[in-house]
Amino acid sequence: MVRFNLSCVRWLCLLLAASGSLAWSANLVSNGDFETNGGLGQISGGISSAAGWTSGTPTDATYAFNFIVNGNADSLGFPSVNSASMGTNIYVWGPNTPGTKGGPSSNGFTSSPNGGYFMGMDGGYATAAVSQTINGLTQGDDYTLSFEYAFSQFTDQVGATTQSIQVNFGSQQTSTPSYNLPGKGFSGWSTYSYTFTASLNSQTLSFLAIGPYGLPPFALLDNVVLEAATTPPPPPGVPEPASLSLAALGACAVFGRYRRLKARQK
Repeated sequence: MVRFNLSCVRWLCLLLAASGSLAWSANLVSNGDFETNGGLGQISGGISSAAGWTSGTPTDATYAFNFIVNGNADSLGFPSVNSASMGTNIYVWGPNTPGTKGGPSSNGFTSSPNGGYFMGMDGGYATAAVSQTINGLTQGDDYTLSFEYAFSQFTDQVGATTQSIQVNFGSQQTSTPSYNLPGKGFSGWSTYSYTFTASLNSQTLSFLAIGPYGLPPFALLDNVVLEAATTPPPPPGVPEPASLSLAALGACAVFGRYRRLKARQK
């Protein structure tokens, strides 16, 4: 006689039933959370790097001021090509900004909801986009982009800034809402999403910080996700969600019948 492990059967029923609501989708962006990197600092000039991402060339400097940063950007800072040669770091305003940098500022600066590392882009000096080529697209299909973003400021100058992030995907363009940030301020984190229509099988996705020249605007970016707007079929060999739901019903029926038979034998 086969003995049932009731606990295992119960869990099997729950897991199979839950799988019926799964959507088979994948993030087309590589390293969208920026966790694979060369350490804190400018992602050009030999300081750091961000796997899968390319930093463009600005018109007013040799290297773009795009950086890998984290939640210690106000307390410990991060190096640029210029600051590294002087043996120091650059900082953003925050509750833990050192007094030697003019701090602190009780603006609520914090790491992104995604945690870990994120991208920081200067919108007022040495500006250039960070970009990635997205492959595997289907012409005419819709793709939804989402990401977390915030606006902060460097400590080297003080002044109000109006900031945004411009996003390009192939020939299409969108932008986050503009944010008016007071001096020494921090916007807090927000989420932005937009649906694009692919015109080619391979397109470039890029992000560019927009801000006033000569002041310290610094845009922050994390958790970049690009997914098909319509759910594609599951990979070969993986059951459809509807099939999994039927399997769940069958497993639960067997479990229920077993319990009834067990009760009659008592």
